[in-house]
Amino acid sequence: MNSHLRSLCRPRSTAVLAILAAESVLLTLFTPVQTVHGETVADRLWIWGHPAGVYNDSYLAPLAKTSSIEPVAAAQSMGLRNMIFVQYNGLPKPPLDDYYRPFQKLDRVYWSLVAAGGTTSEAQREAVYRLAEQQPNVAGFILDDFFHGHVSDPLERGESPAVSAPFDASLTPEQLRAIRQRTVGDRQLPLMAVVYTGQISPRARRHLDEVDQVCLWTWRPDDLENLEAHLAALEKLIPKKPIFLGCYMYDFHGRRPLPLSRMRQQAELGYRWIREGRIEGMIFLATPNVDVGLEAVEWTRDWIAKIGQEHLKPQ
Repeated sequence: MNSHLRSLCRPRSTAVLAILAAESVLLTLFTPVQTVHGETVADRLWIWGHPAGVYNDSYLAPLAKTSSIEPVAAAQSMGLRNMIFVQYNGLPKPPLDDYYRPFQKLDRVYWSLVAAGGTTSEAQREAVYRLAEQQPNVAGFILDDFFHGHVSDPLERGESPAVSAPFDASLTPEQLRAIRQRTVGDRQLPLMAVVYTGQISPRARRHLDEVDQVCLWTWRPDDLENLEAHLAALEKLIPKKPIFLGCYMYDFHGRRPLPLSRMRQQAELGYRWIREGRIEGMIFLATPNVDVGLEAVEWTRDWIAKIGQEHLKPQ
């Protein structure tokens, strides 16, 4: 028995024992389940969040369906406890304290420093830093629609001598480095960047060197046919950097329901890759379309309920 354990075994005053008992209760309440019982598949699953109803007048309009579910309620309806939340069309507006209260129910939240469409500002980022300082379950930051280029652009077809130039992006590598070095209270939170399959290119490397994690997204459902090749290419581009697999539950490119075969394909591949240790987790997009009766969403909800509590072997 080490000296610390021996000291714990010595008689204590009533006051000290009461304090220790209170601390024990707090630890029980706030210790994540996986530290006691082992990590489960559900611990690696996330939902992509936006404010309620943001797709109603755009992506969902062809279906004549509207969504009203709030982000945290959407996560709960899917059986998920982790969220990547991204501001959309300037919403929610800071200060974020009141809006964030429901998010305190979740295990982990990443909040956008770069919002949907690649928008960002110093004032926006400072509001997010303040939120993270106040909310212990803010576990990281996300850079959405970060790169403003694509490998099918003219540069990639050899039409310009600048073919090897880095992609334009919402932030410079120097800005990313400063963000990574910034502490939030006594924490240094990870920085995750969105990469679409068409952006797996050496032109992205200079920026990706300055982030901690990457999430991979396939915009066109037909391109899921090459998902295994795309993951291998990304692994080669950013070796040893954690990768999350982004899974659309709707065909945003075609503004129509995603075929169930495509939903099943990406979910089952991601599940296998989590178990093999190739990816860190999966992200299902998005909260504003989980309450409109989409077949892919309903299948995913049932699938999560089926496999979520399976235990993972330590990597």
